Amino acid sequence: MFSVSPAEIMTIAIIGLLVFGPRRLPEIAKRAGKVIAELRSTASTLKTDLEREYGDTLDPLTEARREMEAAIGDVQKMAAPPIPSPSRPTTPDAESSDEDAPAPTADTEEPPPPDQGSGE
Repeated sequence: MFSVSPAEIMTIAIIGLLVFGPRRLPEIAKRAGKVIAELRSTASTLKTDLEREYGDTLDPLTEARREMEAAIGDVQKMAAPPIPSPSRPTTPDAESSDEDAPAPTADTEEPPPPDQGSGE
């Protein structure tokens, strides 16, 4: 459900020690443990009861959801075929030779630095 780091446990223990004192802290921790165990048991029972009551309704819906997700994935694969990148070689011969690489065009060249003037 949730996780608590060791630093958080130590912080809670120190605050509990300061607030309740060393004599009452074990008793309070024992009660808190029982409450947490009871909450977990209640949540588990509730989940089981809901699954039993509404399982017949949820099973077809879950199956339909899986089928729809699979269909969406198939459509996405068909709608957007992979386009080879021009910067990557597409044939084994092109991997070893940079001579066939396209020359830079005016669109890809860097613009010249701005004129800084002669200071006159």
